[in-house]
Amino acid sequence: MSDLVLTSLTFYAANCLTELVMTRFRSNNLVICCSIALILVFSSPLAVSTVVPANSAASTNVHSPLSPAVSATPALKGTFAFVSNFESMTLEGWQSVQGAAPRVVTTVEYFGEPSLLSSTSQGKQIDYTQKSFVTGDAYVSFQVAIDATPNSVAYFGLGSSETQFVALVGVKGDFVVAGSNPSSASVIEPIPGGTAYPTGWVYLTANVFKNSSGAFVMQVYVDQTEAINSNVTVPQAQSYIGALVETTRGSAYFTDIVVSTYEIGITIPGYNNMEGYGQGSALNVKLLPSYVSLSALMKVNSWSVPQNNILSFQINAMNSTGTLRSTCRGFFQLGVDINKDGRLAPWYVPGVNCKPYYFTTLKGISTPPGTLLNLTISEAPTTLTFYIDDMNTSQVFTQAIAYNGNPFYSTYTQMEFQPCCAKYAISDYQLEGSIFGMHIITTTGQTETLKANYMLPFELDAPPTWNLNYYVGSMSGYNEVST
Repeated sequence: MSDLVLTSLTFYAANCLTELVMTRFRSNNLVICCSIALILVFSSPLAVSTVVPANSAASTNVHSPLSPAVSATPALKGTFAFVSNFESMTLEGWQSVQGAAPRVVTTVEYFGEPSLLSSTSQGKQIDYTQKSFVTGDAYVSFQVAIDATPNSVAYFGLGSSETQFVALVGVKGDFVVAGSNPSSASVIEPIPGGTAYPTGWVYLTANVFKNSSGAFVMQVYVDQTEAINSNVTVPQAQSYIGALVETTRGSAYFTDIVVSTYEIGITIPGYNNMEGYGQGSALNVKLLPSYVSLSALMKVNSWSVPQNNILSFQINAMNSTGTLRSTCRGFFQLGVDINKDGRLAPWYVPGVNCKPYYFTTLKGISTPPGTLLNLTISEAPTTLTFYIDDMNTSQVFTQAIAYNGNPFYSTYTQMEFQPCCAKYAISDYQLEGSIFGMHIITTTGQTETLKANYMLPFELDAPPTWNLNYYVGSMSGYNEVST
């Protein structure tokens, strides 16, 4: 199969997949055509044909792709992502249903992010949105950050109407609660202290889905995803049509809201701990336009680790194979290990085996705190190039490999921990940094920044000492913290 034929098939497969998602897989003919196209793309030796340089230093560590905790099928059928972080200083689709009108404020903020004030100054306060929602999906995930004043009662979750919850999380006094509705909500645990989140704030994540018995349940995470804090039965969850904010006592602030068919909170014990933003590796709500270059700036402000080559910070680009499957093939990575003695070890993963190949040595290079790195993964007709420019020390690292593949269709970034080889607790590996200025160059030559409605958050076995803040649209990036 020629490069031209493969590229044409890939474009057709991508467009076909998008059409399937929009029609919710209702056309049998379309399913058959898409399946044939995808089989041809995936089975082609050109789909992922790379050659790893023989002189590259390799590590025994493995940078595994993001792996869904449940079957990838529900996520692949996902059809919406509602993101509300109030950066615009507007209500962003929220409408007042009852009580005092909601207000976007900066007096109480979440890492600099504005928040939605919900107050009972005029009785129970309810806000509602249906923006971007597609109903009837069997898997929906959501997150919210809540800061409640003492003795307040506040909820966030899915609703079957403007006033009726079907799955919620919230705070009641000093406790986190969850349930189908306010009257059935039960205490999960006290609001945690000593986490990486700002004082007063609690970060809640939930996955709502139909289990193997056919019942709808909700997994709830509190300030972490290392373990599920609670499993709650939510029998009416599939009747959701939107999301609700409700405050029944005192005042509360809400922000960092995401509701999506994309899986946000993931727990896979023993897997590499990760958290970051983006889509791919079988978890997709939508595809990016086909692109040939991914670039980002990475700032590493400070770090402290007891062991080399365990904690890393990286960007990933995936072609059609890497986008639609959780696989090492077609999954290209570029990043740095956060090492001891003020060192960073730059590396790349060539899209075949998930193993990092180092530009220098495993020990890495000496670079000062606050170092700024320019990272780019780009492909041309016969080569794929990894490029890192340490803008503080003027050191440049580049590696071209043979590549007879197709363009990229997805991307995500992450901080990643290697539990296989760590000799110390995960909390001993500390980093404060950021990734920003993320953009792609499409196959038509257009430069596009990556927006928050594509860069969706995910947390895989993330401890409460980690916090990825929120994705800032104006900087096309986010801050990352491991304390």
